[in-house]
Order: sequence, then structure tokens, then C-alpha cells
Amino acid sequence: MNRFAALLERLVLTPSRNGKLTLLRDYLAATPDPDRGYAIAAIAGDLSIPNIKPALLREIIGERMDPVLFAYSYDYVGDLAETIALAWQRREGDRSGVNDLRLAAVVERLQRTGRTDRAEVVTGYLDALDASSRFALLKLVTGGMRIGVSARLIKQALSDHGTKDIAEIEELWHGIEPPYVAL
Repeated sequence: MNRFAALLERLVLTPSRNGKLTLLRDYLAATPDPDRGYAIAAIAGDLSIPNIKPALLREIIGERMDPVLFAYSYDYVGDLAETIALAWQRREGDRSGVNDLRLAAVVERLQRTGRTDRAEVVTGYLDALDASSRFALLKLVTGGMRIGVSARLIKQALSDHGTKDIAEIEELWHGIEPPYVAL
């Protein structure tokens, strides 16, 4: 999770297309499957975590923060994930294993989460993670990364990293599911 959070942070702060392409290529080279596949799917907007919606996130933050203060904060920041990540007051507890949380494990757990335990699972992750990783987690579940990376740029990074031509990647893209191990 830390590697993915660092990637998102750098992508947000990097204005140039070539800089973003370099960051994506470096991430692909340094990250094992299936983590890199889930990261690519999330950035491309192809990752689905169906049981966790923005309404649930608003409900969860409402239990930790005054709703009026949250409304003001959200109005000022303008992004639900960023507002919650920054305003979240985590409870003290066991944080063992937090630094080695794999992106794939988090995504697969969130995808398996049912309606009855979804708030508990999300709250547990939010309590365990630092602000940067909370932002990454919340962007995963809400989608819409808005980090200045298009699907075409992701495909270019995949082409540069691997052995497939970008045209071949575009042909295969819609026929395979995340975490895109075939690519």
C-alpha cells in the first residue's frame, strides 16, 4: 500500500506527461504482480469495489467528526477522499503488519467485503494507515483518481515496460480483467 500511495502522491505533484510516464514505468519495474495490475486498474478507472460507496464513507467519518465541521472541510478541500484522509482521527491500537500491507490483499479484501462488515473493514484500514495511504485507499474505493493520468498514458507505460506494442495492449485491454496478469 505504501508504494501505491507514494506513486499517487508523486503523480499528483508531477505536472509533466513525461515525468508521469517515468513514474509509472519505475513503479511497474519495482512492483510485483498482482499489486502492479491492481494499481494500473485503479489509475485507469477499471477497478470495481462494489460494496463501498461514498455514502458509506460519509457515514463512517460522521462517527469520528462533527458533521458540520466535515461539511466545511469537504467544501474547502473539494475531494471526499482527501478530506477524509486528512481529517481522520485514528484510534490507538495494534498497527503490526501495517507497513507491509500489499495492495492486492487490500483490494481483494475490499472486493470480498459484504454489506454487514464493510464499515468495520474500511474503518480498520483507515485506523491502521497513515494519511498518504488513507488517501490512496479512499481513491481506490471511490474511483475517479483525478491525478492527470489517462488510460493511454498507462498503456504507453505498459508498452515501454514490457514486450508488447501499445496497439496490442489496446486490443487486449478490454478482454482481460484486473489485475491484468496477461499483460
